[in-house]
Amino acid sequence: MPLPRGSVRAAYPGTCPACFKDYVKGEVITKVTDRWGHSACAPRQMSAAEREFTRNKARIESGETFRGQKPSDWRRGASPSSTRPAR
Repeated sequence: MPLPRGSVRAAYPGTCPACFKDYVKGEVITKVTDRWGHSACAPRQMSAAEREFTRNKARIESGETFRGQKPSDWRRGASPSSTRPAR
């Protein structure tokens, strides 16, 4: 079974810097702060989609996304040149 990205098998036993529990030789570990520790103790990196979702959600909740938009003056089935003037 492949290891998760950024993880290795411990070459020797040690102590996790996040939870201060010991890990044994051969256990899967990853970088936690500047030292190695349990994979579950490492802070999870958000994916690009999750970051974009939270950014967009914050913009929508603050009302920022719709503030500067005017209602469309296009009529259904008409070209932009034949639209009525904006009110």
